Amino acid sequence: MKKIFLPVVCCLVFTSLFAQKEQADSIIRLLPGDRTDTGKVRKLIQIGRAFDNARIKNDSGIIYLQQAVDLSKKIDDSPLEAEATFYLANNLYWSANYPRALVLSLQNIKRLEQLKRDQKVEITLKNGWNLMFYQTRLLVFLYSNIGDYEKQLEYVRKMQAIYYSTLVQQPGVSVNYHFTIYFNLANAFKTLKKQDSTFHYGLLLYKEVLKKGDAQWLALASDLLAGYYEEHNINDTAMLFSRKSIAPAMESNRLDIVTGAGLRIGKLFQKKGEMDSAFYYSLQALNGLATLNNPKSLLDAYELLSQLYRENKQFDSAYKYLQHFVVLKDSLHNFSKIAEAQNFAFNQTLTDQQVAQGKKEAEQQLKNKIRLYVLAGVIAFILLATFLLMRNLRNKRRANIVLTQQKEEIQTSLAALKETQAQLIQSEKMASLGELTAGIAHEIQNPLNFVNNFSEVSGELIDEMNTALDEGNIKEAKGLSVDLKQNLEKISHHGKRADAIVKGMLQHSQSSIGKKEPTDINKLADEYLRLAYHGLRAKDKNFNATLKTAFDESIGNINIIPQDIGRVLLNLLTNAFYAVNEKKKTAGTDYEPTVSISTERSPLPGREPVPAFRDVRGELLIKVSDNGHGIPPHITDKIFQPFFTTKPTGQGTGLGLSLAYDIIKAHGGELKVETTGAEARPDDPLERGTTFTIVLPVNN
Repeated sequence: MKKIFLPVVCCLVFTSLFAQKEQADSIIRLLPGDRTDTGKVRKLIQIGRAFDNARIKNDSGIIYLQQAVDLSKKIDDSPLEAEATFYLANNLYWSANYPRALVLSLQNIKRLEQLKRDQKVEITLKNGWNLMFYQTRLLVFLYSNIGDYEKQLEYVRKMQAIYYSTLVQQPGVSVNYHFTIYFNLANAFKTLKKQDSTFHYGLLLYKEVLKKGDAQWLALASDLLAGYYEEHNINDTAMLFSRKSIAPAMESNRLDIVTGAGLRIGKLFQKKGEMDSAFYYSLQALNGLATLNNPKSLLDAYELLSQLYRENKQFDSAYKYLQHFVVLKDSLHNFSKIAEAQNFAFNQTLTDQQVAQGKKEAEQQLKNKIRLYVLAGVIAFILLATFLLMRNLRNKRRANIVLTQQKEEIQTSLAALKETQAQLIQSEKMASLGELTAGIAHEIQNPLNFVNNFSEVSGELIDEMNTALDEGNIKEAKGLSVDLKQNLEKISHHGKRADAIVKGMLQHSQSSIGKKEPTDINKLADEYLRLAYHGLRAKDKNFNATLKTAFDESIGNINIIPQDIGRVLLNLLTNAFYAVNEKKKTAGTDYEPTVSISTERSPLPGREPVPAFRDVRGELLIKVSDNGHGIPPHITDKIFQPFFTTKPTGQGTGLGLSLAYDIIKAHGGELKVETTGAEARPDDPLERGTTFTIVLPVNN
C-alpha cells in the first residue's frame, strides 16, 4: 500500500493540473469566435468550470466566472446569470472563500425562487442537473464548513423537499440525486453527533452504490463509513474502508478523497503504534492537501503531524506543525465569523425589502378594507332588518315545539347517560391499554433496531470474508470473522432481551378470567413503572423524570390478579408522571421531577413482627409518590368518585381512580392518599407532592 500511495497522489495532482490547462486553453481559443453575448457567457462558464473540475487551487476559474456573471447581468439574462452565479459560488467554495460564496448562494436561491414563481422557469444545467437542487447542496457544504450544523441539516431537508416535490416525478431522473441526499444526510447527522443516523444513511448509500458501480460514489460512501468506524474505534474496519476508497477515488480523479483516506490511515497507524507508517501516510496526505483548498483536512494534518513528532521526541518539528495548526485554526474562525456577519447582513437586506413590499401591500389592503366595510355595512343593515322580521316568527314556532322537545329529552336522557357511562369506562380501559402499548413498543424497539442493523452488517462481512478466502488472504478473513462473531453475539444478546420482554408481557396477559395467582409484586411494580414512563415518553419526547424504587425483597410471591393490580399501578403511575410534568412547566430550574414506587410488608395492627416466622399473615403496602403540585384539601374526598377529574377537558374521563379503588376493594384491601399541597407548604413549592398507598392482605 505504501508503494502505490505516493505515486497516486503525485499522478493525480499532475493529471488534474494538466487536464485543467488543456481544457481551458482549448475553450479560450474559441472565445473570440462567438458573436453573441449569450454565447460568450456560455464559453466563460465552460472555462471557469474547466479550472474547477479537479478541485485544485486555481484563481483563474474565479476570474472567468465573474466575467460570465457580469456579462449575463449586463444583457439581463436572469436564467444565465443564475447558472453563472452557481458555478462562481462553487469555485469560491473550493477556494475556501466561504463568506463570499455564502452571500452569492443565498442571493441565487432567491433569484431561482423568483424565476420559478414569476416565469415558471425550472433551470436545468447542461448535464441535466436541477440547478435549485445543487445550489441548495452548495449551501449545505458552506454551512457545514462555517460550523452552523443546524442550518446544514435544514438545507439537506430542503434538498429532500425539492427531490420529492419535483425531481422524483420526472422520468429517467438521475440516481445521483438519491445518492446526494443519503450522503449529505449522513454528513449532517455526523456533525450533529447523531451516530446511529449517520451509520444508517451511510450504509444505505454504500448498498445503493454497490448496485450501480459508480466509482466516485463508491469512493465517497467508503470514505463515509471509514469515518464512522474510526469515530467508534472499530479501527480494522475503518482501515479496510479507507483503503477501499482509494482505488475508485483514483479512477474518478478525486484527489480530495485520496488525501483524506491517507490522513485517516495515518491516524489509524498512530493508534497501532506503527509510527513509520503513520509518518509516511500523514506526510503524503499533507503533500496532496497542499494543492487543494480544504482547510479542515489541512488542519487535521497539521494536528496529527504535531502529535506524531511530539511522540517521536522531535519537538522542533512538533512545534512547527503546531504553529501551522494554530494559524490556520484562527483563520478558519475568522472566516466563520465573516460568513456569519455577511449572512446576517444579507438576511437583513431581504427583511428590509420585505418590509417595503409589506407597506405597499398594507396600503392596498387598507383600500380594499374600506370598500369591504362599506359593502359590509349595507349588507349588515339588510340582514338586521331581515333578522328582526324572522325573529318574531321564529319565537312563535319555538314556543310550540319546546314542550315536545322537553318530553323527548327526558325520555332519552336516561338511555344516553347509561351509554355515556359505558363509553367512558371503555375509554378509560383503552387509555390504559394505550399507555401500556406505548411502553412495550419502546422497550422492544431498541433491541430490534440493534438486531436489524448488526444482521445487515454481518451479511456484508460474510461477503467480504468469502472474497478474502477466495483471494487466499487468511489473515484478513480471520479479522473479519472476529468482527462477525462479535456482531452475532450482539444479535443474540439483544434477541434474548426482546424475548425476555415479550415473555414477561405474556405472563401478565395469560389469565383474563380474573383468577388470583402467585405473583412477584416487586417485578410487577418495576415493569409497570417503566412502561408508564416510556408510554408518556412516546407521546412527549421532551419529558424526563427521575425514577426511584425501594422494594422489600422478603415479600416473595402473593396471590393477586396481576392484570387488575397492574392496571391500578399503571393508572397511579400515569397520574404521577402527569402531575410532575405539569409542575415542571411552571417550576424553576431547581425543580427535579421525581416519581417513586416502594413495597413493604408489615404485620397486622396490634401484632409485632416475628423475624423467625416471616410467613405469618400480614399486610402488603405499595406506595406511589410524586413531587407534583399536590391535591387541594377541598377535593381530596372527591378524587375516588366516578367521573371526577381535575384534568382539562378531553384528557381524562374521571374513572381511573374510581376503577382502581373498586379493584383494590375487590382484593380485600384499601387505597389511601396523602398529599401536601400549596395550603400546607405555601413557602416551599419543592416540598409538595402526593402519595397513594395500596394496602393488600397477604395470605400465604
